[in-house]
Amino acid sequence: MPFIKNNNKVGLNFLVGGILVWWAGVAGRDLYMVLVLIGLLIMIFQVSDAKNFKDVFGSFISVREKISPLTLTFLLFFHGVLLVITAIFNQYSYQWNIWDVGIYSNILFNISNWEFYSSYYQSHNWGDHFTPSMSFISLLFSLYPSTHWMTLSKVFAYIISPLIIWEICWKIFQNKNHASFFGIAIGFFWLFFYSPIVNSLYFAFHPSALAAPAIFYAFLCLIKKTWWRFAFTLLFLIGLKEHMGAVWIGFGLYMILNTSHKKSGTFLVISGALIIVFVMWVVMPFYRNYEPAWTTGSIANLSLFEDIPGKLLYLTKILLPLGFLPLFLWKYGILAGPAIGVNLLASYKGIYSTIYHYDDLTAPLLFIASILCLNHIISSDILKRYKKKLLFRRMFLFWLGIVFTLLPASPMRIFWESIPSSTDWEILEELRKFDQMSKSKRIAVQSSIGPYFQRKELQWYIRSKGQQCEMISHIYSIRSIPVDYVVLIPGKGHYGIDNIELCLEELSNNHKVLRATEYKHLVVFKRLNEIKSALGLKNLPSEG
Repeated sequence: MPFIKNNNKVGLNFLVGGILVWWAGVAGRDLYMVLVLIGLLIMIFQVSDAKNFKDVFGSFISVREKISPLTLTFLLFFHGVLLVITAIFNQYSYQWNIWDVGIYSNILFNISNWEFYSSYYQSHNWGDHFTPSMSFISLLFSLYPSTHWMTLSKVFAYIISPLIIWEICWKIFQNKNHASFFGIAIGFFWLFFYSPIVNSLYFAFHPSALAAPAIFYAFLCLIKKTWWRFAFTLLFLIGLKEHMGAVWIGFGLYMILNTSHKKSGTFLVISGALIIVFVMWVVMPFYRNYEPAWTTGSIANLSLFEDIPGKLLYLTKILLPLGFLPLFLWKYGILAGPAIGVNLLASYKGIYSTIYHYDDLTAPLLFIASILCLNHIISSDILKRYKKKLLFRRMFLFWLGIVFTLLPASPMRIFWESIPSSTDWEILEELRKFDQMSKSKRIAVQSSIGPYFQRKELQWYIRSKGQQCEMISHIYSIRSIPVDYVVLIPGKGHYGIDNIELCLEELSNNHKVLRATEYKHLVVFKRLNEIKSALGLKNLPSEG
């Protein structure tokens, strides 16, 4: 075994090979772990005789010196293009739904026509989520109305974040070799390996997906002391979701504990708390006429001590990949504390699951805290004290192995699964024909085809109490507004309809509607009033 002992590239080569197999997604989701485990076993054997980490990781550290900025830019661009194509294909393979793409697409379409209105909510769109800062996307809708503008903006926010991470590292680390190494490593960790933020990327869309680069930039402004930019960025964040005041509180606590700007920090803490209360309990109720909210109503059911095991597992999932550094060095980790607290207070399990979009705030704040922690460790005696200890090295490799088991889905696997089939393209063509024919009509649609329609009045066909299917308003469910057409695709996702066959049977037995026969894949029902109107008949009976 002397070859393995004296060649520090062997274990790392297996690790790199495992990463490439994971990225390619070949032969199953977890095959890459075979190569990773072999590499880790070799490295465990190596660290027994190595004098320091450089003897084992020297080859990896030297890679940083061989990668040119142009190469990194190309890799970032290539990954961005892959994500954009995946997002577009996800729509054309009917993997985006009314939650949340269709809802926000409808809102942005209406804003582009100077109306802050959601047809799903049947009210002002700030009544359920406070999202004025995403309104800039409506300018793109004015050029061409399409949900792709939303997913493109989300990918752009995700891709640009590593560039700001790099800039933060250059400001934080005194040693520029450390700054360069950690800037690249943390940026790659953000793009590929940290499940909470990668899973958020693959979630359809939510305005909070635009928060990450703004959070990173706000912190960069803080350390540069460019206060006007700092203030403007924090104000922008407030309009991406109603609990963004948690970012203000986190920054304020960090300033109180780690800087000389304690008065400013106290102002941010108090202001952030007041903003959350004011937006959630004054502004939003006003815009929904003080009716109960469909989605944010569940947030009001606060329960910190409900499902303790699930919330401890959530904390483990978000902190373990970061080595629990924000917890151990809590004066830096306090940055993310309020945002994490918001998730832990929720009674809805999806909020603390790391598989949706609810870590759009916690992830960038934890990354900033981790950068500060690493700088503290490197600039102090902590690393010098422990890096030569064999137990510490083996624990580090054990941690690395656990991180690999928590990797998100491979980008290429997600890409291949998103490619539309020939049937999908045929359905798309039928949807386009129907859209052109029904432009001025009120329609109700199945969840998975909601994102295709850009019009003011658009409803969701869903199961309702006492009936298999009914077109309802999302939040209030107080009435069903008569629609001219109902559009369904039985073979695609029908979230909100438990039994699509019973739903179709109910519609077929409804004497007020008639099924259109000119479509191969779509199931379209016309309201009889719509048929009579087309024939020029008058004195139509009321539909209720």
